[in-house]
Amino acid sequence: MPGTTQTTMLSDNERALLAQLAISRAAVIVAAHEGRVAGPVVRDLANEHASLAARLHPMPAAPATHLRAAHALSRPHLERLAQHDPARLVVADEEHSYTPRKILRRVLDHALDHLNQIEQWRRWQEHSGAPVPTDGWATSAETFGEDVQPLSAAELAAWLWRIDLTIELVARQAEDLTEAQLDWTPPDSGWTLRRMLRHLALAEMYYAVWLDEPLPNEPLERYAVASERFAERLRAVFGMASDDSTSGRAPEVLFAPSGGAVTTGEEIARGVLATERDILAAL
Repeated sequence: MPGTTQTTMLSDNERALLAQLAISRAAVIVAAHEGRVAGPVVRDLANEHASLAARLHPMPAAPATHLRAAHALSRPHLERLAQHDPARLVVADEEHSYTPRKILRRVLDHALDHLNQIEQWRRWQEHSGAPVPTDGWATSAETFGEDVQPLSAAELAAWLWRIDLTIELVARQAEDLTEAQLDWTPPDSGWTLRRMLRHLALAEMYYAVWLDEPLPNEPLERYAVASERFAERLRAVFGMASDDSTSGRAPEVLFAPSGGAVTTGEEIARGVLATERDILAAL
């Protein structure tokens, strides 16, 4: 309807959750200012808010289209990597830090690793032989000399060609999997291929944003920025759900950050509120 704002399209429950998040944020900030919440706790909260915000995007439910949609959302961030300081190490959390080249490395290595996993899991299902891991890639905790080298536009274009091709190869493999293959649980109770593919899609969105959306280093400032970012993304998600319900479009879904079950913005908001409530209650 012309003139209708996104806020007016939110349900009473959604508006209430956003208000509760604002109240909780203010309470955490006051407690931190007073020294009643330790800096590392505040930093952990900030990192969790930022992680949720990076992945808080409704996506197609089918694995292949989910992968392609996540890559399309991530690619503009990847295209800007040559514009950033190549030697600046942006900290996402205690285990993850990024430079332009490290982001490219992790996106490509992660996709290649799981492309290999699909083939291994198919053989595992058919022949009951446990696969031999091919974990030769390096994690985000490791920074190589090449990770801080300059990145030219031509080099970035070559990286993007490799990444585009690999993501599409994974998507095509996903399209060839039957429902039974997607949902087969390995004998070791590991992830199904469906969950792995969701994880791969969500991880690319997480990797891609950090240089465009870095957080301050000081814990309280970091928390304030990340919490506001999470609330903004949540408000947008609520508005998208309202649009889908009135437009006749097929609704997209939210996935839990680990790539697990389908969830909702309300469930994610309640999880954040519960975490902060527990921290404040323990003071």
